[in-house]
Amino acid sequence: MYMRLPILVPLILLVSGFSASQAAANDGVTVSTLEWPPYTSPELPLGGAVTDIVVRAFENIGVEANVLTLPWQRAISTASESDDVVAYFPGYHCRHMEGFVASEPIGFGPLGLVENTDAPITWSTVDDLGEQEFLIGTVLGYANTDEFDQKAGTGWINVAPASDDLTNLRRLLRQRIDAAVIDRLVLAYLLATEPSLADGRERLVFDERPLSENTLFLCFNDDEAGRALRDRFNEGLAGIEVEQSIDAYFSEQF
Repeated sequence: MYMRLPILVPLILLVSGFSASQAAANDGVTVSTLEWPPYTSPELPLGGAVTDIVVRAFENIGVEANVLTLPWQRAISTASESDDVVAYFPGYHCRHMEGFVASEPIGFGPLGLVENTDAPITWSTVDDLGEQEFLIGTVLGYANTDEFDQKAGTGWINVAPASDDLTNLRRLLRQRIDAAVIDRLVLAYLLATEPSLADGRERLVFDERPLSENTLFLCFNDDEAGRALRDRFNEGLAGIEVEQSIDAYFSEQF
């Protein structure tokens, strides 16, 4: 989503010309992700809370992980098209494109609506958002919930896509939109770190009624080598308390 040059995290040499299966055989793999703090970002310690989990899970099976940071759609397509990239993350599901299978959960994040207390909205169900003709900010290329996306796709819910969550929060403060879909930890991170929101932090609140409690996955290529590597990764992941790790990371860093 964020238009920036690809960045490798951590700084591990990426040898071109190796296929994914060759990389795994040589105890090294490359996975793609996006700029999505606090979950993933080359600017954060350990690459972000979920990147840290992915890297440690691979380490637990003796595999060194490259993390390639790209805009979200390119992160997905690169994992599909490049022989060098074995998986992408973090997906709420692995159905963004055909040909991927999901790992065990690598993270959790409640998805809901952020509102402006100067102009709060009242709703009980997703249908209410369309019934009351609210304009809801979304992020281009992001999956929300199946119900929300289906009703937005039919035009029942009015959505205004933006390039990123920060843009939505700025629009919300200016009351250009009525609410925005956002992950709760992303909201907390932006409110804690983004100077441009300083004057409006008290006005931006996460609705107590989440749209979903999302699970995050590492999405592997759905072929024999990909499924085998997925199974090995899951073995390494089993030694990590995922939810506790994410909570600890956020509390320590922010």
